[in-house]
Amino acid sequence: MTAANDPRAAVAAAYHPFDLVADPQPFYAIAHGTPVFPCGEIDHWVVTGHANVKAILLDPETFSAANSITPVSPLCDEAQRVLRDGDWRLTPALGNNDPPDHARFRRNVHRAFTPRRIALLEPFVREVMERAVDRWPCSGRADLVADVLAALPARVILRMVGGADDLMPLIQEASRLRITFVWGRPAEAEQVALAEGMVQFWGRLRALVDERLADPRDDLTSDLLTVRNGDDTVLALDEIASVLFAFFTAGHETTSSLLGNAVRLLLREGEAWSRLHAEPALIPGAVEEVLRFDSPVVSWRRRTRRATTVAGVAIPAAAQVLLLLGAANHDPRVFPDPDVFALDRADANRHLSFGHGIHHCLGASLARMEARVALEVLTGRLPDLRLAEGQLEVLPNISFRGPRALDVEWGAAAPT
Repeated sequence: MTAANDPRAAVAAAYHPFDLVADPQPFYAIAHGTPVFPCGEIDHWVVTGHANVKAILLDPETFSAANSITPVSPLCDEAQRVLRDGDWRLTPALGNNDPPDHARFRRNVHRAFTPRRIALLEPFVREVMERAVDRWPCSGRADLVADVLAALPARVILRMVGGADDLMPLIQEASRLRITFVWGRPAEAEQVALAEGMVQFWGRLRALVDERLADPRDDLTSDLLTVRNGDDTVLALDEIASVLFAFFTAGHETTSSLLGNAVRLLLREGEAWSRLHAEPALIPGAVEEVLRFDSPVVSWRRRTRRATTVAGVAIPAAAQVLLLLGAANHDPRVFPDPDVFALDRADANRHLSFGHGIHHCLGASLARMEARVALEVLTGRLPDLRLAEGQLEVLPNISFRGPRALDVEWGAAAPT
């Protein structure tokens, strides 16, 4: 498979899974002609083309989602002990659950996570963004990620599920921990520390479920308990906590990354920012193009239930498969001039950044709303916003891409 005459060998040699998120587009260009190749570093078959990725996402009978949030790097014995002793009872819920049980979760969570809940959150998102801008002077410099974009999704989810404000720092830290824990390659000592943090967060979420069981309120956690109606076959208490864990961690990091990627791209790409200031109706389409061009999730995982073939390549049963969503979103067979960021792209919403099929992201509409409102406020209030000098810093992992900091300036030019 790695012989010199195998055309996949060169592409496999150019793929460095833990470094890709720092600058993925050069590799996407290389990968377009090689739809499937092996990656020995993480023992996955990597799939790149839009049609093949979409077909896999639509075939849960052949491709299981059970491995999607299991650690890429095997856990050491001590980290496993920490989870075991910490009463870690996270169960497969949405993104990592297979049929037929997945349908039970999807159906019952959807009964609580309604369009009404999302609509009620929009004024809160706008208020958070407006207050952030109000705090800033007429001229200045800020790190948008640290100042508002990292906290916004956490605050939204916290408000939605009804958690106490003191959970905020733990939410943001748990999201970072989970990325390294699941999709990174932490050393053994770091694995143990990460496991301890994950156990602490799980305990707080499990306690929140018990609190709402005793004292229901108008929030998502209480709604999930109402759907449960005392019946563990509908949703058990640990399963509700597992749903909250997914919302808090995956939902926070993906949306924060989307927000950071959006502002960075729009400020970098010529007149895009001023166009959105003048024509705010373009913002929803701009969000879709950001999702396509610079997906906050560049890859996702599956495992074969049986031997199969993808693009003519034989893949054995129980093999791990990595779907390069970012490469699929740059497939020239689907998106003309895929490496051009185009506000007016009519088919940008064909991207696969939220997945596809039965595991399509349940929080996609919430993430889109947060990005739209954030851009409406920022472009409306700060038409002269500009990027300050600074290198892009991302967290090394195989899947999540978003700036850890985003320095911007506005008003009069900053003194040199």
